[in-house]
Amino acid sequence: MIDRKKLESLFCKDEEGATLMEFGLVVGPLMMILLGVTDLGYQGYLDTLAKSKLHEISRQASTGALTVTQIEQKVEEELKPLLLKGVEPKVFVKSYFDFTSIGKPEKLLTDDNGDGNLDPGDCYLDGNRNGEFDVNFGNSGTGGPDDIVSYTIEIESPRLFPLAKMFGWSETMKTTNTTAVRNQPYGDQTDVPEICEPIV
Repeated sequence: MIDRKKLESLFCKDEEGATLMEFGLVVGPLMMILLGVTDLGYQGYLDTLAKSKLHEISRQASTGALTVTQIEQKVEEELKPLLLKGVEPKVFVKSYFDFTSIGKPEKLLTDDNGDGNLDPGDCYLDGNRNGEFDVNFGNSGTGGPDDIVSYTIEIESPRLFPLAKMFGWSETMKTTNTTAVRNQPYGDQTDVPEICEPIV
């Protein structure tokens, strides 16, 4: 019959495989942290590079040398090596008469009742020259000389690793960068027409 104490002492002294067991306990959480940090690093790097390219391209476009199509092609060429397969950046280009117009309604010249809305008899500057009062106006495209042009790049992409749910993150990451640049005075800026709402 085997001595129980002797058997216990044999098992207690045998430490083979202990390191492997400890590594097995640590490797799971460690890999999750490393993959999470890599995912965040990729998102941050993509955001920084997109911002850098946006500023560079908007400066080139301010001379009137680039069309919207060329801007889109440049953005795609510059960012394609970094983007995951099937991901395409979206580019939005809108021009305004001045910086104060960006994201705002067209400027009221007269507002008799002071309510901030266009009423019969009120006059406004038709910034996008479409003959209508717009709450958030802007001309599509790069505008003309001395115009202010707003450039936006949006990138929506799946994450590098399928760990989003474990961290409580969204399964897609979205980055948006916007800048506004005044075009060079390579000609005369077109005047904005004044339009008055008819009194009914």
